[in-house]
Amino acid sequence: MERKNIVINFNKNFYTVEVIKKAIQDYKGIANFNIISSKKENKVEIKNIDPESEGIIKQEFCNYVLGLMKNA
Repeated sequence: MERKNIVINFNKNFYTVEVIKKAIQDYKGIANFNIISSKKENKVEIKNIDPESEGIIKQEFCNYVLGLMKNA
């Protein structure tokens, strides 16, 4: 079964790239992450996701980034 890739868009007006990088560092054992920056957003591409985390990683990662922003 082929693993799917996920792309999450984070608006630059709200989410800082530093917080996104911190979240990626904390999640690095679960998948491979790549940040793609544009003028208005940072896209996080998630690949090679651990099969046990595949169904929940998008929501959990978004919640984690949001939590880091609230504590920043």
